[in-house]
Amino acid sequence: MVLLALLVAGCGEPEETDLQLVTIESPAPVGLSLRELPPSVLKSVGLSYGLAVVRADGLAEKAGLRMGDVVYGVNQQRLRNIDDFRRLVSERSDAPGAVKLLVRRGKNDFYVAMNLGAVLPPPDGKPGARDTLLRT
Repeated sequence: MVLLALLVAGCGEPEETDLQLVTIESPAPVGLSLRELPPSVLKSVGLSYGLAVVRADGLAEKAGLRMGDVVYGVNQQRLRNIDDFRRLVSERSDAPGAVKLLVRRGKNDFYVAMNLGAVLPPPDGKPGARDTLLRT
């Protein structure tokens, strides 16, 4: 009987007490809102970390993102946390403003390319300066 009680108690999901579930909003022309997913949901889709698309219009919709997609990589690098996402989106590349998001939709994984250089003006009009894609 004690063994059965221990098995039942061990089958419950671990408590998710330290979750912040940060939501990230992009500037209006980009039209993208992302939200961190709790570990139980990530486990169900087979990922260790990801950001759910909770709004996709403007450039995000034109690029092919849909509400419910899970972004789990940027520019061919897997995300481990929200800071990885912010860093990878803001890094300079060979094509400034070009971002490739690795997305899971259902059981399919694919890249969504977005050219943010055409949408986001350089801050203060300085050439080569870049705004970050998303703010919290």
